[in-house]
Amino acid sequence: MNLSVLNLSVLNLSVLNLSVRGLFSPSAVRQNAMYLTRKLKLGRTDQLDRLARRAGHLWSTVAKLHWRFVDRQGYWLSKGQAQKMYCKGFDGLHSQSAQAIADSFYDSLQSLRKKRDNGSYEGLRPPYKQKRYFKVQWKSSAIKLRDDGVLRLSNGRGTDPVLIDWPVGKEPKRAEIGWDGSQHELRCQYKVEENEESKGQKKAGVDLGERHLATVYVENGENISVRGGRLRSLRRQHNRMLSTLRSKIDRKEKGSRRWKRLIRAKNRQLQKIRNRIEDFLHKTATRLVNTLHERRVGSVVVGDLTGIRERISYGSRMNQRLHQWAYSKFEHMLTYKAQLRG
Repeated sequence: MNLSVLNLSVLNLSVLNLSVRGLFSPSAVRQNAMYLTRKLKLGRTDQLDRLARRAGHLWSTVAKLHWRFVDRQGYWLSKGQAQKMYCKGFDGLHSQSAQAIADSFYDSLQSLRKKRDNGSYEGLRPPYKQKRYFKVQWKSSAIKLRDDGVLRLSNGRGTDPVLIDWPVGKEPKRAEIGWDGSQHELRCQYKVEENEESKGQKKAGVDLGERHLATVYVENGENISVRGGRLRSLRRQHNRMLSTLRSKIDRKEKGSRRWKRLIRAKNRQLQKIRNRIEDFLHKTATRLVNTLHERRVGSVVVGDLTGIRERISYGSRMNQRLHQWAYSKFEHMLTYKAQLRG
């Protein structure tokens, strides 16, 4: 992709009138810890299935008994009370892994409360369903990187730890194993440092868009435009495939062998497209950040698009495109990749 398009109309930072969503500069970055997430595919094993079932059993226990207290006594258990009553001494999981499951339940409950207070409550229901499987999380005290490069995730006394070859070389601060739709997946967060200093002190303003993924004005008059045609094409492909497979699924008896096969096919095909979208966003953000780094940019300002989907309405077709607009994910990628480049 040719990121640099110089025949656009000249922009100016004062003309952009951007509401500051993010401002990252060398001095700001050094004051904050920065963490990256690494994902590894683990396949499917009896040990990981067993851990996921134990986590699902604990989630179901917390959810069931929480709502039982609400229904029968009109009393809402706090997170600390639930952890003390149900998570302490739970067999098959590390104590902090068990506590993290209660954290997840009460975080979902808190998120629902916030959306209700903001008026965006319609169609949402509180977390109450029982789960057969659930993700397993580990905090730093349960994580150990051995000298031979093997990551050891403790599961408490009497339960074998999870041992994984870890290619990064840095001990993660947090780890999680969850299901990605076809196999178990390890997600680890580890601390990183800036690997180089910024080349200059120029400023750049970034205006995110739906047709053009980003339009950038670099101080001293240069424009950079990032086209989003490939992303829109992948979105259209996603929507067409989803519509086709849904129509086929609706014609089958729910729970039948053919119905289950189509459900698996739908999940598999849509995940492939989502992976392509993720790959496109990563590569595009990397190219843009590298271009800004070469232009000696030291600070980047990004326009604030918070709430834009709720503020405007252009009809069903355009609204669908806006709701699939991945500006928040792209902004997050720009942020941490720019921090890594100083």
